[in-house]
Amino acid sequence: MKTMVVSETTTVEEVIAAVDQDDVLLYREGKPVALLSAFDEDDLEWYVREREPAFVESIARARQQVEAGQTLSQEALKQQLGLD
Repeated sequence: MKTMVVSETTTVEEVIAAVDQDDVLLYREGKPVALLSAFDEDDLEWYVREREPAFVESIARARQQVEAGQTLSQEALKQQLGLD
């Protein structure tokens, strides 16, 4: 990971060139303000999906089911399916 100090003279091109080589942590006035990472079409598709309200809600429901003990371990599922 690289670090980069951002100022009024920092250009977008400089930042993009740095991100092409590695993840970049941007600092302003000595404090981290952003983490930039290279991104492709597959990443964009996942990014959009992960922020859909229905997906976020399904994850919340799954977490509640785990906390309530309403799920099976992988081992228990294998036993139920006769795969052990």
